[in-house]
Amino acid sequence: MNKVFTILILAFFIIGVAAAQDTLYYETVANGSLQNTWYPLWNGNNMEVEFMPGNPSGDSWVGKLGNDLSGGGVGSAFSGDFTWTDFRLEAQVYIPVDPNTAATYYGIEFRLDSVDNGSCYQFLARFKQGVPSQALRFRSRVGAMPTVIKDWTAAEIPGGIPTTDGWHHLAVEVEGNQFRFFYDGNELPGGPYSDDTFTHGWIGTYVWDMAVSPAYLFIDDIYVINTASGIQDTRSGIISGYDLYQNFPNPFNPSTTISFELPVREMVELNIYNSLGQEVRSLIDNEFTAGTYQVKWNGLDDSGREAPAGVYFYKIQAGNFQATNKMLLLK
Repeated sequence: MNKVFTILILAFFIIGVAAAQDTLYYETVANGSLQNTWYPLWNGNNMEVEFMPGNPSGDSWVGKLGNDLSGGGVGSAFSGDFTWTDFRLEAQVYIPVDPNTAATYYGIEFRLDSVDNGSCYQFLARFKQGVPSQALRFRSRVGAMPTVIKDWTAAEIPGGIPTTDGWHHLAVEVEGNQFRFFYDGNELPGGPYSDDTFTHGWIGTYVWDMAVSPAYLFIDDIYVINTASGIQDTRSGIISGYDLYQNFPNPFNPSTTISFELPVREMVELNIYNSLGQEVRSLIDNEFTAGTYQVKWNGLDDSGREAPAGVYFYKIQAGNFQATNKMLLLK
């Protein structure tokens, strides 16, 4: 009985560590309310809740940020943790095409400083028909002064500039001074991009209208995923055999953690396969000493694209030991 109890406690510890290393933050506006505390940054505008049928999560509730208070044309709100450094930030953003109005920026902010006038990095979209300038933009902003780091034009955006209003998935992976950007599941070309302006900060939302007319950002399913460490040895001590644990969480969206044990030093391969048996992602191909390890899969394939929803298998090969488990990716 004591042995069983010890195993259960150990399993709970491993799962708890995996969960803690996975999702740092989420805001899904579930049940018509914000899960987190948000703070206004520009002109008193802050995140609110809006009923909007047809949103990606299907619950008809989204976050709403306006630029309509106090003038100035800018709305910005922040949340999260000021100490965050390396992470993946993603969100579903409703981006109008704006065919008959002044160009408007919609997007997300990160490594944001609430004290220094909202200095931060921004990943912004501007989909206006007939405007030859940028459609997606990465920039740093010190106070009110932005500096463009990269503009992606229509030719560089998968699918080009959309012709109708709609929801789009924006994501950025931040590690040190390196940045990768994703639009609708596809990594944008040219990355990683380097910049040393900001090292840590909050995450946020942003809307701006050139004509200082009312503009509103609608946003849903904001996630911040820890990317500080891909593989971690979670405990020491004597290990009696090989094991491949069930991933956690499962089902998952957008990332999950896989744990395995080695009783001796071994060369380890750990790969992800789809339901057709095709390799999707090579997670590990290296030598490890005896121990218990965790590796995170962020739902991306070897080309940096988001894997579609469905059943996947992860297989480990360590010496003569082989094992395969099944997992489910939701969207």
